[in-house]
Amino acid sequence: MDDEKPPARRLVLKHRDVEPVDTISRPGDGTAISVQLIHLENKLAEGRPIGRRALDPADPPGTGHPEGVLSPFRPKEITPIDPPSPAGDESAISVSDMLQENRVAALDSGPELIAMPPRRSSRRHRDFAVLISCALISVGVVTAIFRHDMQVVALALFGIVFLTVILAWVMYGVMDRY
Repeated sequence: MDDEKPPARRLVLKHRDVEPVDTISRPGDGTAISVQLIHLENKLAEGRPIGRRALDPADPPGTGHPEGVLSPFRPKEITPIDPPSPAGDESAISVSDMLQENRVAALDSGPELIAMPPRRSSRRHRDFAVLISCALISVGVVTAIFRHDMQVVALALFGIVFLTVILAWVMYGVMDRY
């Protein structure tokens, strides 16, 4: 009894009737894409207003006037709110007078020029020259004392280059002008 296999469930997909979404167009049924069909759609679209443009208010609704759509190239009608001022009127707005007044006001309110004292020469160059000459003299004295040992002479030459580069970086790169 224990040797019997339990019943197995088998999953099977159900058969479904599939209807085609697009039908095949036959010649002459009016659904095939053709140049004549495109021209017909264009003619139908000409009678409808484009986008948000409204029909011309001068045309009564329902006239079917083909020019009923507002043209972007037609000159716009402008109704002035204020009548133009007569020539020679002092209360008239003059752009050139306003520009001249603005230029005068800009000159009057401009910053005042203050004479600054001449900039004194920096002492960094002098201090750098003094420090580097002291360092080179001290390295030269050590080299003169141990001139028979070539390793000390090579180390002194390296010290000269190293001290010059480090001192120049500190004096001109790190410190501000004083």
